[in-house]
Amino acid sequence: MTTTVYITREVEIEVEVRYIPAVDATYMQPPDPAEVEILAAYEDVHSVILTEAERDEVREMVLQDPPQRDCE
Repeated sequence: MTTTVYITREVEIEVEVRYIPAVDATYMQPPDPAEVEILAAYEDVHSVILTEAERDEVREMVLQDPPQRDCE
């Protein structure tokens, strides 16, 4: 599942991420925590390299408010 979040430097940056939801533990398997993978970051049409602090901020934003699955 992918989603887009926005962070602001001096300009707005569009960050595309893949969110992998947490998996509850079962009798045979331990739980797996949710994961956030940063796919790309853009300012308008130009690619941007995020700082480590910005990556952490994006991950925290997504984990605090995870995207909902599209139901069709």
